[in-house]
Amino acid sequence: MIFVYKYWELFCRKLREQGIKSATAQSITNNKDGKPYLILKHDIETNVSKAYALACIEKKYGHCGSYYVQAYLLNSRRNIKLLTKMSKMGHEISYHYDVMDSNKGRLTEAIKEFEENRKIFEDNGFQITTVCQHGNPVIERKGYTSNRDFFRSNKVQALYPEISDIMVNFHVVTKTEFKYYSDAGRRFQKIYDPLNNDIIDSSNKNICYDELDDILKDVINSKENIIISIHPHRWNRSVFINQIKTGIFFIVKKSVRVLVKFPLIKRFISRYYYLAKKI
Repeated sequence: MIFVYKYWELFCRKLREQGIKSATAQSITNNKDGKPYLILKHDIETNVSKAYALACIEKKYGHCGSYYVQAYLLNSRRNIKLLTKMSKMGHEISYHYDVMDSNKGRLTEAIKEFEENRKIFEDNGFQITTVCQHGNPVIERKGYTSNRDFFRSNKVQALYPEISDIMVNFHVVTKTEFKYYSDAGRRFQKIYDPLNNDIIDSSNKNICYDELDDILKDVINSKENIIISIHPHRWNRSVFINQIKTGIFFIVKKSVRVLVKFPLIKRFISRYYYLAKKI
């Protein structure tokens, strides 16, 4: 029942009642007071309107979030208008990139695409300070691990010394460590090793949560830095619609897991990497 707007609103309200306010990742890069931070991170892959709904809820309770947006969504003027409104609320609008996957791991081409998209963001008034990679769960990769390899590259870090990736070098830039909660897989988990979970499968060590109140207890009782990552396209206004979409999600997920065991089908799915943005 987690992925319904009213529960996110309740979560944000309870945070405020506890005197806890979230900050953007961008603001933390300049944080000098050393106080523990909470970042509400959002990966926008398909639906800016749903992200806008969450942004309004957070604004209502004095929170600011970091919203990482797939570049193709900036082809829509309506999306840009919504993202601009979100930026004016105090939210960070930045780039949710997948340039290694879209260029099959070729770094030179990936850099070219990243730069083209970075310019589109900044031409629309969205300053890029922090970014986040997209996971693409069904991609077949050869010669590279994931999109994180982009900012793991010394060449890329030298080209963009002013930009840090949440999942690669943000902890180095901010000189902080953090606990990381994610709704990946349509269930909230505390990720055991978030910076390396694309290299080493430690999913059996993740801690699962059934309710946002369980995460809230962790946030209230923790003196550590925390990042909570959500995907806005999974959230709905109705409990009933959420239940239907959750059922469909797990049917599709199980089907894909079976299909990718066949090399030809996996290769076909991998060719259309953008389909993974829907999962």
